[in-house]
Amino acid sequence: MLRDYLVDYFLTLVARPEQDQIKITIVDGFCGGGLYLNEDGKEVVGSPVVILEAIKEAKVRVMGATNRRKDIHFDVQLLCVDANKSALQHLRQVLTDRGYADQLARSEIELVEGEFANHAPALVQRARKRSPKSGRALFILDQYGYDQVPLQTLQAIFSTMKRPEVILTFYVDSLINYLSPDNWKAFERKTGVVGAITAADLDKATRGPGWRRKIQSALYEQITTKSGASFFTPFFVRPQKGHGDYWLLHLSHHWKARDVMAQTHWTHHNHFVQYAGPGLDMFSTGYATKIDDDGRPQAAFEFDDLASQSSKTALLEQIPRAIAACPDGVPFRKFIVDQINWTPATESMIEEAILDVVHDQQIEVIGDNGSVRHVRTAIQDDHVLRFRRQFSLGLLSKMTAVE
Repeated sequence: MLRDYLVDYFLTLVARPEQDQIKITIVDGFCGGGLYLNEDGKEVVGSPVVILEAIKEAKVRVMGATNRRKDIHFDVQLLCVDANKSALQHLRQVLTDRGYADQLARSEIELVEGEFANHAPALVQRARKRSPKSGRALFILDQYGYDQVPLQTLQAIFSTMKRPEVILTFYVDSLINYLSPDNWKAFERKTGVVGAITAADLDKATRGPGWRRKIQSALYEQITTKSGASFFTPFFVRPQKGHGDYWLLHLSHHWKARDVMAQTHWTHHNHFVQYAGPGLDMFSTGYATKIDDDGRPQAAFEFDDLASQSSKTALLEQIPRAIAACPDGVPFRKFIVDQINWTPATESMIEEAILDVVHDQQIEVIGDNGSVRHVRTAIQDDHVLRFRRQFSLGLLSKMTAVE
């Protein structure tokens, strides 16, 4: 997933044919030793190698594009942080063996020993100074559990930089199993996630129905809203073997980054789920959990063909209602930006559904001169989507009756 996302991320950043450089700092906050043996005894590369391989692949694909006019320089600095000295020594050897010795010598790759949370303020400032105009940096924080990335660190990232992104894993099932009335205050002090959980939520004698769902929902709301990020994904990673799901939270300041991450989830649908609904308001029925209060597995939205069809069905029903709520219409780009945090659908899926609704004459597309545009394949950012007035009364009455 990480490799595919990074490749698409770089391709998005260099979409303009005349561009000749991309400058970014990538911080791998829990980098590990760079090479592992899986349960089958096969070698598996760690995130630093994945990142470097993704840069290579992206450059090859960029230069292979038919409209590319000039070579492009990937000015990427990779900062690898780990508290384990032996892991960093192993990583240095792995990178050297794989041909990255010169990049280590030139400090294009740096290994930093220590806890990420302790180094985070200096790392954020380094990234900001390195790209003062674009403010572009990517923090990959595959933390050990759920309490190694304080909320204050996320706030510092998003308040300091213009275009940061964070990929954060959070072992939420493990946390809920661990928390108790005796230790939740210690969790709050360490993480800065304060007020999301109460002793009553955790006390077996007093907690009410849906207690796991309530805790997950409150934790998710705190992390996303108080991190300072403008856009986010709330999807789960589902290990083939393991003890519960964990969140892979993607936080950013740009809607397009969120859209690229959503596309990656659809690509890797056999490993990603979300326990909410399709359409434009996936939290309308509440944030569910993998296991309900009676220990039964819950149905999940699995980003597969069935999920794709249910998404399209929901979008076709919800888009006219959403646009009807804007009497003067809404520009296409604004509609996407307003909706994208609350749907598992990608921009292209929403656009396809809008085109179907336009074809059914429920809504119309207005150009910059105020005239109706007969779009068939693509909608421009400034095209205004407007409910067709001659059908408004009847359709709105039907919507109200259904509700």
